[in-house]
Amino acid sequence: MNKLLTAGLGALALLAVTAPGAQALDDLSHYVFVPNRASADVAVIDTRSDTVVAHIPVGAVPHQVAVSQRLGTMAVTNTADNTVSLIDLATLQASATVHLGHEPEHMEIDPAGEVLAVGNIGEGTVSLVSLVERRELARVGGLHEPHNMTFDPSGQRLYVGNLGASFVSVIDVPQATVAGEIAVGPDRALAARDAGDEAYQGIINVTATPDGSLGFAAYGEGDRMAVIDLQSGRTVKSLALGDTPWRAFTTSDGRHMIVPNNGDETVSIVSTETLAEVARLPGAADMTGVNTGWFDTLAYVISRGDDKALVIDLETMSAAGEIALPGTPETGVITPDGTKLYVALSDAGSVAVIDVRAKAVSTVIEGVGEEPWGAHMAGAVNYCH
Repeated sequence: MNKLLTAGLGALALLAVTAPGAQALDDLSHYVFVPNRASADVAVIDTRSDTVVAHIPVGAVPHQVAVSQRLGTMAVTNTADNTVSLIDLATLQASATVHLGHEPEHMEIDPAGEVLAVGNIGEGTVSLVSLVERRELARVGGLHEPHNMTFDPSGQRLYVGNLGASFVSVIDVPQATVAGEIAVGPDRALAARDAGDEAYQGIINVTATPDGSLGFAAYGEGDRMAVIDLQSGRTVKSLALGDTPWRAFTTSDGRHMIVPNNGDETVSIVSTETLAEVARLPGAADMTGVNTGWFDTLAYVISRGDDKALVIDLETMSAAGEIALPGTPETGVITPDGTKLYVALSDAGSVAVIDVRAKAVSTVIEGVGEEPWGAHMAGAVNYCH
């Protein structure tokens, strides 16, 4: 596969040619990309003016976006079409549509910015896609509702959270095979999903520290989180959390992992240095994500169930207020400088902009699209549901 990727680099110059009259993005770090599930497009928001500057047509029910800054390419998974759209960000036009497995949703780009891993949640496979050659290189089976994924720093291993199981699958990327499984719960726990229990929550994600050394995998049914050495694949520690932990979210500085426990509506804060829970604070209903900013002194916990964002002071490890949102929030992203939080509001077709330091909504961007599902920025800490 590496030889194929190297050979494909010769075609990269062709992708970089800007079409006459096309609108180019001057600096990717200034833009927020929002997939709109019902209107089948991605809205582009300029953070300098907080306005929508473009809509990019994609496939049916786009779920997530990911950006390779190296190649100037954005990938968009189209769940209803079983495809991924590859967008040339120099022209804002699709350069390719790649057909994948059933219900592609979550994805991750390798550290080199060349290989895209996509979980086909409906068929238990992961597609490995070359962003250079714009094609599927391999499809790996043996997964159980593959959800979010994390590459190790070398890009040789891919850690896959199985929503339908109690373990993490490890994919050998060059060989395109499952190389092993890391137990997080006491057993494989596949029976509940096989029996049609849609409420069963296995592993949502393996969240890496910013340096890529450790991964944190919360197991919802077991109320535990495994700490994994991403270099060796060994489990370093297992932590008890609250009821039905969703997934871990890292602070930008990597000092803490923040885990919403949706079962008992609490939030666990774990030190990545001591690997211990240092605080457990009140949460809210159906927490979908956590973003941190203002020099990692503040955390914003998004509650889809209560249409609000909780604010946590990470210096005092205490609640610091809450912000009512004018719609149902999905997921959000904080700008790389940590000053503004963009939250997609799915029922309002808009995006709320929160002044992170002021702890208040500064504006609401209208005309984003139908059912905006999340927000993504190049160079920021991104995630999906």
